[in-house]
Amino acid sequence: MMKDLVAKVMPIVMGALIGWMLYHPPAFLAPLGVLRYVVMALAGAVLLIGTVVMSVAAALPREATLTPTMAAIDPSMRALVGGYVALGFQPAGPAYTVGVAPAATMVGLVHPTEPVFGTVFRTGTIPPVVASDFVSLLEGERGGLTTSANPRGGTLPGDDGSFRQCLVGARLQELFAAHREAVAWLRTRGVRCHTISAASFPADFTRALGRQRAVFMSNPIGNAVRAIWRTASKRTVGRGMLSEQPGIEAQVRRLLRSDPRT
Repeated sequence: MMKDLVAKVMPIVMGALIGWMLYHPPAFLAPLGVLRYVVMALAGAVLLIGTVVMSVAAALPREATLTPTMAAIDPSMRALVGGYVALGFQPAGPAYTVGVAPAATMVGLVHPTEPVFGTVFRTGTIPPVVASDFVSLLEGERGGLTTSANPRGGTLPGDDGSFRQCLVGARLQELFAAHREAVAWLRTRGVRCHTISAASFPADFTRALGRQRAVFMSNPIGNAVRAIWRTASKRTVGRGMLSEQPGIEAQVRRLLRSDPRT
């Protein structure tokens, strides 16, 4: 699809264009002397922010779709799915093509006794990325908890209902244990996760994507700037165990104050 192709190549093209702009300011700016490079740097920054906003909007569409796919699953995805099954998870339906841009392939799994689902996915980016995470959704659609070993998961800004754990280098069973511990810790603070099932997975997943989009688009320029800074500085939000993260108690209190039921 043309939409997928554009989404794949746009970051590469825009990155090359911004680099070219910085070193080749147009001739009509020559009278400015060295200031012409400052002008082009500012123009490049504006273009970069715009590219990030467009990329996120494409990756988090207003209405994401899940379409069953019969295509062969990547071997590394199969290995991760096997790891989830070994932890007691069960497939939540077939493998899906996720209707984002570029399209991704995903296998969803649910745990029969814990309020946790897992996703194993392969992005359609260049190059593709295979990763997975554990997710629990808060009661009242107030947000969720995500645990993964991928620091990219903490790039996009969230709100008070966005709880994240990034444990770089942790094995799958370690991530699951940490996620369960975080779910229990939130419960002691009055924040509960709602139950899920294989039947509810598609709706839960697409609703979570929609919420993430709403949070980002509430301040797209500011959130894009924060995402760029986090990527450039390699600062990941949510590193370490949830209960040990700086400011986490204050975040929970803010979330509870915003809930009319509490």
